[in-house]
Amino acid sequence: MSSIILLQCIATIIVCTSAATVTWLPNSSFKLPENYKDGKLPCSKQTLVFPELVVGSISIADTELTEMILPEEGELILDDILTLGADPAEKNCTDGNAYYIDKTSSSWNQAGVWYSPSFSEATPDSDRVPCFNDIVKFPSDARITVTLPKETQYVKSLYIGDESFTTEQFRQRILQQSEQRQQFVLNEFSTTGLEIGKHMTCTDFGCPCQVVPMKIDCSSKFCPKPTCVDPIKPLGFCCEICGGSILFDADKGFDMLSFSEFVAKYTKDSAQFHIGFAAEIPIRRIQLVVVDKSEYDGSSAEIINSINYNMLDHWYKGPKLASISGSPISRAGLGVKIFVSMFFAVALSLIALYVYYYKVPEVRIPGMSRVVGGSMFSRFQNRSDSIVSLTRRDSVVSTARGPTAFRNPLYDSKRGRVQVEETVVED
Repeated sequence: MSSIILLQCIATIIVCTSAATVTWLPNSSFKLPENYKDGKLPCSKQTLVFPELVVGSISIADTELTEMILPEEGELILDDILTLGADPAEKNCTDGNAYYIDKTSSSWNQAGVWYSPSFSEATPDSDRVPCFNDIVKFPSDARITVTLPKETQYVKSLYIGDESFTTEQFRQRILQQSEQRQQFVLNEFSTTGLEIGKHMTCTDFGCPCQVVPMKIDCSSKFCPKPTCVDPIKPLGFCCEICGGSILFDADKGFDMLSFSEFVAKYTKDSAQFHIGFAAEIPIRRIQLVVVDKSEYDGSSAEIINSINYNMLDHWYKGPKLASISGSPISRAGLGVKIFVSMFFAVALSLIALYVYYYKVPEVRIPGMSRVVGGSMFSRFQNRSDSIVSLTRRDSVVSTARGPTAFRNPLYDSKRGRVQVEETVVED
C-alpha cells in the first residue's frame, strides 16, 4: 500500500510541477508605455527608433507611425495592422522620435519577465515564476537589473549564460559585481532570497511551486481587450481572459494524474489547460483553467461546463466554483439583432396587408387635380357587386341616397316550395 501511495505522489509531482527551463525575458510588449523612453506610446506623426540589440522578440500590434528604424539584431513580429504615414486628424501628437528601450530593470515576481516553452495561455502569471525544480537562466548578452525575492524561493539550478552557480557562489558573485551587464539587487535582508539545488518537502497532494508563494506584481502587465462577453479572472492572473476555470478543494482520494487525463479527454486539440495549486496554505485547493488554442469561439467555456458536470465525487470535497466567460463579442447581441429584424419584417408585412385590404383615405393636395390615395388602391372583393334586396319585386326602392337596399336570395327558393294563396280583400 505504501508503495502505491508513493507512486501516486511521484505522479502528482511530475504532473503538477514538472521541471522546466525558465528564462529571464523581460516584458517586451509593444503596447506597454514603460518600454518607451518618455513613458508614452508612439503616435502616427513620430518615428519609432529601436535599439541596436533587441533581446527576445517584439510583437508589433495595431499601430500608426511615420516610419521605423529597425534594430541590427533582434526579432520583430508583425502581429496586426501596421500603418505608416502621419494622420493629420490625430490630435495631441507631435513630430519627433519615439525610442523603444529594452526593459532592463525588473523584480523577480514581476509579471511577464519569465518565459518557458511549457507555459501556455492557460498558465496563470503567478505560476510563471520559477518553481522549486526549475532551471533558471539569465542571458549573458543583455544589460539587465534584477531585484531578488524577499521570500525564500527554491530553484533546481541557476545559470548566467553557460555558467552555473550554487547559492553561496551566486551571493559572492553579487557582492563582487562591478561593471557586469547583469546586475542583481539583494533584498532588504541583504540576502539573495534563493535556495539553489535544495529540495522541498512534499505533501500527499504533491509539491507546490514554492513553500511561500510570492504575490505576483501586475503593475507593468499589458492587458489586451478580451474578445468575449463577461471575461473571467482566475486566481493568479493579472488580466481578464476568455475561457473557463474550476476551483475546488481536493479530497483525500484526489489523484492529479487521473484528473489530468480526465481533463485531456475533453480538451483534445481544441483547447489548452493548466492544473495547479491555488496560492494558499495548506495545499488542498486546486484550480483548473481552460482556454481556446486559437481565437476564442466559446469551446473552452463549453469544456469547463462539461468537466464541472462530470467530475467524480472522490476528487473534491465541498462545492466547486466554476467560472465561464460569455460568447465571443463578434456574436454578442446576435439574438437581439434577429429579434429587431423580425419585428420590423412583421410590422412591414402587417402594413402591406392593411394597405392591400383597406382603401387609403383620399388626400387632396391644393394645386393638383389628381386625388392621392383613394384612387390609387382598390379593395379586394370576395363577393359580387350586385345588389341583394329584401323587398318585394313590385316594391319601389328609393335610390335617393344611393343603392342601400339588398334582396333576400332565399325568397325565390322558398316561394318555389310553398304555395301561397293570394286573397283579395275587399274594402
